[in-house]
Amino acid sequence: MDLIFLDINLPNISGIEFLKSFNKLPDVIITTAYDDSAVQGFEMGVIDFLLKPFSFERFLKAVYKSYKHYSNSKMLKEKSTQNFLKDSFIFVRFNNEDVKLNLSEIKRISALKDYIIIYTEDRKLIVHQTMKSIMEKIESENFIRVHNSHIISLQHLQTIGKNSLTVGNERVPISEKYKAFLNEVIGKYK
Repeated sequence: MDLIFLDINLPNISGIEFLKSFNKLPDVIITTAYDDSAVQGFEMGVIDFLLKPFSFERFLKAVYKSYKHYSNSKMLKEKSTQNFLKDSFIFVRFNNEDVKLNLSEIKRISALKDYIIIYTEDRKLIVHQTMKSIMEKIESENFIRVHNSHIISLQHLQTIGKNSLTVGNERVPISEKYKAFLNEVIGKYK
């Protein structure tokens, strides 16, 4: 974590001019006796502005604000990396092998007792897994459950009727339990 405590009045350059020299601004807390630079500093994205003289409590508050900013940025980067990896593919156990499936390949999933059938353009994989566990694995806005026994990919959805929809060339039933949620999701794209 990079954090700079910067006074506005520097010997040969102003603090604001110094900030403008950065391509990517680190966390900056401005410390100065003059409050006229506060707006300009905040417009540049400084974390906080300490007006001299400041108390130790105010100093700690500024440092904590910087720490929260750093923690949130780090968490967002980690989450986006995890989501990219999680959202791009999964592995399923099929015929005693771990098979990698790109999520974009999956058209639909249906339940078959203690198994699920995963349909892609050119494959049909029967996997010993529950609908609930596969939904957790493919956690993505692209997949929606439309029936206790059916999950579909919105990417491969073609038509929606009153009680069924079409994915690829196949009709899939829509249950009353999931109809309202499906309509809400589809409504976002109308």
